Amino acid sequence: MNLPLACSPVQLLSARYYIGNMLERSESDLPATYAIGDLHGEVTLLRQLLTRLPIGEQNTLVFLGDYMHRGEDTLATITLLRDLARIHPACVFLRGNHEDAWLDYWDGTRFEQPPELTGAQEVWDAFGGVIPTEVGRWIEATQIEYEDEHGYYVHAGVLPDEPVCRTPDEFKLWGAKGFFETNYDWGKPVVFGHREVREPLLQPNKIGIDTGAYRTGVLTAVRLPDRAIFQARR
Repeated sequence: MNLPLACSPVQLLSARYYIGNMLERSESDLPATYAIGDLHGEVTLLRQLLTRLPIGEQNTLVFLGDYMHRGEDTLATITLLRDLARIHPACVFLRGNHEDAWLDYWDGTRFEQPPELTGAQEVWDAFGGVIPTEVGRWIEATQIEYEDEHGYYVHAGVLPDEPVCRTPDEFKLWGAKGFFETNYDWGKPVVFGHREVREPLLQPNKIGIDTGAYRTGVLTAVRLPDRAIFQARR
């Protein structure tokens, strides 16, 4: 668990290896966006998925949040994501409700206590109550939402029957009642995680890709605009 957040030569070479494999297998010169579902510490599945994404330098990676708790190794997951962004700058890290909960106890330099979420106490105890400052700063820098020509990207969803811009941040992080059921057309699909689905949800107005990696052993990504699905399995 206690991996350094600073890039060691081995870690940096590891990140270069994953990106190198992706660049070699780029299927198109057209810009595309790859959205990756909730990680929850599943760093081995993340490594496997990265080797399977045929991504090129012109493509964007959007991580939908919930990097913390429950799975294999929270810190190793964040470390790999930090290294990844150094090699492939077109990475977007959205904030999940788990990260949002930790920020409630972040004073800018340290975490005062763990939030009341499953798995948080285990992360806290693993570091003896001293979570590395770099973790807090990385979480603090995550984004609430992202938009491109292909879709809107949030962790948990948006208000049904309302333009995306009218959704308060709280609902984008924690979910909004009626979002999962609505057929409302936001003009572009809303791509989200947070709510576990047995199979990727591919509807005209929304795409859900949290396949519960920490529990099911299946980590999912979707490529837009063609909606191709990529998965890593434990």
